[in-house]
Amino acid sequence: MEKKTIQRFYDEVYTEYLSEGLSEFDGYERNHVLKRIYPQVNGKRLLDLGAGHGTISKFFLDKGYEVYAIEWTVAGVQKLVKIKVNAIQKDIEDTPYIYEDNFFDEVFWGDNIEHLFFPEQVAQEIYRILKPGGRLVLSTPNHGWIINRLYYLLMGVPRRTEGHKIPIWEWQHIRYFNKAEIKRFLNHCGFSKDFAFYGAERRQPFAALSRYFPSIMGSVMVVEIRK
Repeated sequence: MEKKTIQRFYDEVYTEYLSEGLSEFDGYERNHVLKRIYPQVNGKRLLDLGAGHGTISKFFLDKGYEVYAIEWTVAGVQKLVKIKVNAIQKDIEDTPYIYEDNFFDEVFWGDNIEHLFFPEQVAQEIYRILKPGGRLVLSTPNHGWIINRLYYLLMGVPRRTEGHKIPIWEWQHIRYFNKAEIKRFLNHCGFSKDFAFYGAERRQPFAALSRYFPSIMGSVMVVEIRK
């Protein structure tokens, strides 16, 4: 599926959210992990990369962050601006960004890396704009999840992770990571060897087991790593 086609798809989705208000934050299991790892702060600069229609940016605003955002859809940027986010409309893979070196205390890169053709250049740009010791939090579908493993074993193809049924040639997710590969990727891009990994899943028994076996029991992974 061409980038412009995907962009039109999300523009239509976010236009609906413009009329309906923000979607439910707690409806996505990943966000329960974010509640655990983001404390209340006072004015730290945070970039929400691939910010969508603003649900997560609103969470960061409420936590006390000065929130910036990059979003490639017009409808998404309109929503972000409405809630007082410093948002720009831009293709995330179009680097470099407008920000100075060492500008941000934190970057949140949520459920976006799986869509990108050139994630390495984006990760290296994140590294540039983060302050020394700054934190990157990244989320993406976990292809190490036991259901994904079993599906591939039985079907011989990766399991669809977009959340809506489309044929394989129209899949929007083109990158597949597990715990080992996402760590190897981030270390390759210059980030610290120190690495925290969380597995998120709302359905039982995976929800309970993901606290103890996050790399195989969480359908979504959340990682935090520092510059």
